[in-house]
Amino acid sequence: MPLHSRIPPKILYQEDCWSADLYCKAAAQIFRGTFSRVAIGEIGNCLEGWRVSTQSGTDTYDRRIEKTRIYRQANLDCMKFRLDAEDWEKPTIEEEWCVQPGDVVLNKIPPLRAAVATYRLPRHPVDANCILIKAVKPPFSVWVAFCLNQKPYEAYLLHRQSAAILPRVSLKVLSNLHIPLPSVAEASLLHGQVWEWNDNILENNESLRRLIADVEAYVANEQQQLDESEAGFNQSLSTGQFFPAESIDDSLLPTHVKLSHQMRLLKDQLGWLSLENLLSENEISRSRLYGDVPEQGRYLRLSDIGTDLSFSQPEEIETAPAPWRIFRQPLTSGEVLLSILVTSPRVAFIDQAPTDKIYVTDHLERLRFRETSGAWALVLNTTAIRTQLQGMAMGTVQQFTHPGNIPKLKVPDVPLALRQHWEKLLVLHHQRQRELDEQWQNIWNSAQTLFNKVHQISS
Repeated sequence: MPLHSRIPPKILYQEDCWSADLYCKAAAQIFRGTFSRVAIGEIGNCLEGWRVSTQSGTDTYDRRIEKTRIYRQANLDCMKFRLDAEDWEKPTIEEEWCVQPGDVVLNKIPPLRAAVATYRLPRHPVDANCILIKAVKPPFSVWVAFCLNQKPYEAYLLHRQSAAILPRVSLKVLSNLHIPLPSVAEASLLHGQVWEWNDNILENNESLRRLIADVEAYVANEQQQLDESEAGFNQSLSTGQFFPAESIDDSLLPTHVKLSHQMRLLKDQLGWLSLENLLSENEISRSRLYGDVPEQGRYLRLSDIGTDLSFSQPEEIETAPAPWRIFRQPLTSGEVLLSILVTSPRVAFIDQAPTDKIYVTDHLERLRFRETSGAWALVLNTTAIRTQLQGMAMGTVQQFTHPGNIPKLKVPDVPLALRQHWEKLLVLHHQRQRELDEQWQNIWNSAQTLFNKVHQISS
């Protein structure tokens, strides 16, 4: 913002303090313009989320929390909710801090993210680290959420709450925040676009969750055919347990012997296959970049792998990870990525090669199957396979496994026709997600143009 930009006296009068950080820096952008400014508390009702403890005996304990899904800060993304499989469960309570269509939810701790609740969103409660703006006058809920996702508004909300150690959004400051409003026609157009896009995102994600649940049920049913008492899947080693000599492999660690025994039973009794027998001979090179690291590049890390078997494109950075940890061959189509962090395994299926060159770090094992890679990615994402991975934990901290252990995993011999069906559904999900991402970029650009117009910000 230019130093000579003038904030109208009427707007300054609405504020109850003077601060150079507010009026001479980024936050000053929200005070510009001649559009009518209305307090958020006048167009909606701001209230804190459910302040509840999971510890019985405390003042805020409520036994309903034991069986209630709750939206937390991690569930909030820019303009939308990020749902895990459990979040699709049917809501169990109805209270004022449960989301309703048209509500805006904002987290209190930076970075701030504001999301809009639509009809498809399960109506679970929101926790006390979030603020709900309920009953926002139509059609301005989307506009309010869009403004709260802008950096000037984040700067204002965090500075005004006056906490020096841990910046947090204050309920009072948010309620008294004045924002300029576009015309009803402009707000209605933006509202319709974002609402439809948001519901389409949820619909696409829900279809994937159903697919993941179907694959999970298939693999679990296969595994249940074993005699669990003999396999020892649910038995603790703390009281001692005997295993046949043939179950002892390269390691004498009890957890490794137990896993070896279980995997032998899966193979002998159920006919499960070793992963190495399904991999393509045209495997991905394991050579590293070493001295050939580009000045700027995109490097895929564990944090970029989502729970939807896809990945978020990493930002281009100048400071690369250690070159001996980066595979020389960039990401290609048809790959399945499996994290060697076995305490929190992640799987991704790359159905289409990214347009930008993306390098992969060695915290991810890169697999190429002879056929139906997407279906095998879904199988690797099941509880049965994650349990095997966790049993392969090595080292002092018992968090990672050696990449050489991955091909030893045992998977069910799924019929080809079923695998082709699973893969088709997964590819359709990924394709639809890319379409919606492209659609969102167009919506965001239009909304940003409107934001700049209303706030009189030069492009």
